[in-house]
Amino acid sequence: MEYIKNTTDFHYKNTVVALGKFEGLHKGHQLLLDELDHYKKKNGYTSVMFTFDRPPKLVIKGKRERTIYTKSERCYKLQKTSLDVLIEHPFTKEFSQLSPEDFVRNILVEKLDVKVIVVGFDFGFGYKRQGNVEVLTQLSEKYGYKLVVVPKCTVHGEKAGSTLIRKYLQEGNLEAANDFLNEPYSIISKVVHGNAIGRSLIGLPTANQFPDPHKLLPPKGVYVTRIIYKNNEYYGITNIGTKPTVEDYEITGVETFIFDFDQNIYGEVIEVQFLHYKRPEMKFSGLEELSRQMKADAAYGRQYVSVHYGYHSK
Repeated sequence: MEYIKNTTDFHYKNTVVALGKFEGLHKGHQLLLDELDHYKKKNGYTSVMFTFDRPPKLVIKGKRERTIYTKSERCYKLQKTSLDVLIEHPFTKEFSQLSPEDFVRNILVEKLDVKVIVVGFDFGFGYKRQGNVEVLTQLSEKYGYKLVVVPKCTVHGEKAGSTLIRKYLQEGNLEAANDFLNEPYSIISKVVHGNAIGRSLIGLPTANQFPDPHKLLPPKGVYVTRIIYKNNEYYGITNIGTKPTVEDYEITGVETFIFDFDQNIYGEVIEVQFLHYKRPEMKFSGLEELSRQMKADAAYGRQYVSVHYGYHSK
């Protein structure tokens, strides 16, 4: 997959293009990806996901929401698909003032030679979101592209969308959030050095991560997780928080004890998928009490993944 960012200098021929923010990579987005794959295989088109390098609200209204997936996480996940090109177009004040037709002509037609445009049923674009499915339909004859409109995707009767997923994540309801996502909500980043207390004093070595400050995190606490490392799956327990018993960091960190795992993975990228919320973060009287609780959490986690995922400890 080609990853185009920090530039407006790109040109492709014979493309099928999906348009959207693609923040959560949820099941509605998967329907758009399925259409890209269909036209790629059927017509030999280059499949392109076109999105932006920053949230439009940040430029237009000065508002920033924490994102379900960061740009690097989105790229990481899309590299595992059949997508040919991911374009993160710079979203500037000037770009936000493009009319819908200017966007179609200047970007989709002239730069991408688009043959098929794929959008969701409620897609809006252009200056003040004046563009929509009706406008794209009107322009399709003039510019010679086919428009594919993906219908509303619902799960348990509710629309699959980032707003609802964000709500469930903030509540710590991982099961509900994950029902709407293609894969369980995850944190993807390099493993960094911690204080080694888990390994040296408690006997439970942990992999430490510090997520992007703009990433939306579930509530502080302990979770049952699945860990993806070099295409292999492991299970574990993960704490999101500031380690109040030990140091009480000012920034929120993520540390994961991986079951039946003893590799040195400092500096390596891991994906930690969150499956189930167990308890809130707590401050203990000392390391002995912390150790007892961590071992109880680990035992709970092993039991949980045994029942729900068929995992058996070595």
